[in-house]
Amino acid sequence: MKNPALILLFLFTFNTHAVLLDKVAGVINDKVYSLSEIVRVKETISARKEIAPFIYVKNKYTNNEILKLQQKLFIIKDKLSELGFVVSDDSVEARIKETEQRLGLRRADLLEFLKSKGISFIEYFELIREATEFNIFNRRIIAPLVNITEQEIKNYYYKMNSNNKALSFKYEIVDFYLPENKVMKEDLERLKFILEEYQKTGNLPSLYRDIETTNLGHVSDDDLPKELSKILKVTDEGTFSNPYIKSNLVHLFYVKKKDLTASQDFIAKKDSIYNSIYMERSKSITTNWFSREALNYYILENI
Repeated sequence: MKNPALILLFLFTFNTHAVLLDKVAGVINDKVYSLSEIVRVKETISARKEIAPFIYVKNKYTNNEILKLQQKLFIIKDKLSELGFVVSDDSVEARIKETEQRLGLRRADLLEFLKSKGISFIEYFELIREATEFNIFNRRIIAPLVNITEQEIKNYYYKMNSNNKALSFKYEIVDFYLPENKVMKEDLERLKFILEEYQKTGNLPSLYRDIETTNLGHVSDDDLPKELSKILKVTDEGTFSNPYIKSNLVHLFYVKKKDLTASQDFIAKKDSIYNSIYMERSKSITTNWFSREALNYYILENI
């Protein structure tokens, strides 16, 4: 760990009276953040959010929130450097030129645009560097930690369309059933959870050890009673259904497979669903990652 450096900036007048120019807002290792730096970021949040919305996600920040964000950006840069990823001035300049060409801008046009947003070219240059580092960080460090299965994508889609009566499914199901008079009334609602626990541990309350099973194989909505079809439509793949009572028997169905009969809409929305799940899950993974990494740094907050 690098030695921390606490630096106070003073401006001395000619009559030898010291006047405090700035204060230290925070430190991470040997990087010192002055209050004026934090305030400057705060004053330019609107422009920063427009240029790097995946970093500056909020419309308003407190000074302390900005300090914490800057310290996280420092950790990202430091971690990428350890892994051999350094975003050079030349690569930043190349990115800026690509943007100019894509938008049909001259450098003078870009400078005028930045001026209208209240941000300098130097600030813009460093913001492009941060944005590039942040993208590499997400791609190389966070993305491999986010595991999203095909089943999760399907379940998400089914929940989105749970009220769509036009959707038709085909299933592979196993029927678990026992006489209604052998199910305690207070257990009816929690019977699916009892069976889920049984799947995991092999333990089943003695009261329900006589439960029988039948593998029904592949069936479609058209093969099922209307009430059972409604139950299975809201049951995720890999889970048990709610109870279905028929002819004095309590049935619970384990859905081994669940697929749309006509899946063109699912295919069209699959990437969008993946991105939605990724964004939600990566938030908690990123938060946990920073919590662990922060232990390797000297961090001071003085706001």
